[in-house]
Amino acid sequence: MRRLLLIGGVAAVAMVVAELAVHVLAPYLPEPLLYTDETTQVKVAQMEEIADDEGCVDVAFAGSSMMRDAVDPEVFTGADPDGRTGYNAALDAATPVLLEEWIPEEVVPRLDAQTVVVGITSFDLNDNVRVGGDALDSYGDATLLRDDLMGRMQRPFVRHVDLFRYRNELRNPQVLWDSLGRLRRGDREPRLGPAGIEGLIGPRGEGLSRRDLTWTGSPALLRFVQAELLNDYETGGAQTRAARDLLTELVEDDRSVVLVALPVTADYVAQHPGGRADFDRFLTAAGDLAQESGAGFVDLHDWTTDETLFADTHHLNADGAEALSGELPGLLADDLGGSC
Repeated sequence: MRRLLLIGGVAAVAMVVAELAVHVLAPYLPEPLLYTDETTQVKVAQMEEIADDEGCVDVAFAGSSMMRDAVDPEVFTGADPDGRTGYNAALDAATPVLLEEWIPEEVVPRLDAQTVVVGITSFDLNDNVRVGGDALDSYGDATLLRDDLMGRMQRPFVRHVDLFRYRNELRNPQVLWDSLGRLRRGDREPRLGPAGIEGLIGPRGEGLSRRDLTWTGSPALLRFVQAELLNDYETGGAQTRAARDLLTELVEDDRSVVLVALPVTADYVAQHPGGRADFDRFLTAAGDLAQESGAGFVDLHDWTTDETLFADTHHLNADGAEALSGELPGLLADDLGGSC
């Protein structure tokens, strides 16, 4: 027994020494990707900074890249008579099935938003949509988002133990050697952080990548919308159930919840297999989802007919985002909650 205790003690000391060594080396190691992608990792860092500095936000905006590009929270706050603060937590290719995990488990606990605005359009409820599947798989495989037993067990170690957090980097001799070289030179590795990503994500989560674009009726993009977003258009399945469950959960959590049909162009509507009839069925389904869950519903799909405000058939550009964000406090006035 004494020998076992001695061996255990030596092992514990060795682990402590190794952890201290990795802690010193950590700023010079490549940053491990712990979330789905760099933009998701940045958004988590932004939300955690908000939680530390502000405690909460009044309004959280969520959805896919359409919502990410449509809302600038700083413009929204400046236009709101009550100065409600906001954060744009929307993720690229996030369908309701993904949002059902992201919003209640990652966004709400950090931001404690009094109002959650969920942006949606017709392809979000399309059970045959081709984009989004890879994003959902990547989300479930991310180190700090895995929901299986191993994922839950390793989470606290990844968060708090450098030896575990950087385990993959430490296994690569070349990476380790290069990091030691940077340590000697005092050359720290860059880190993703709350400032955002130049050209991609702004400081309050707003999208930047399409700001300088203007919709010109590209046939190639129209084919993409038809083939990847609206192919074999069918609603009423998993995406619709996920949207209903998400809205219901948020309402039952005593938050003001608004489902918003986001602006699109006439070209987008025309790409549905059944044309306008399919899009009208989506609007009816979205209104039913809101009513069944107790959420508000605001239809902004025809907010503007000015196609110069769009980057493509369904994403707003810089001018569109600024205009919509400035009008949103009034457009959502009846459904917005108070300050957090």
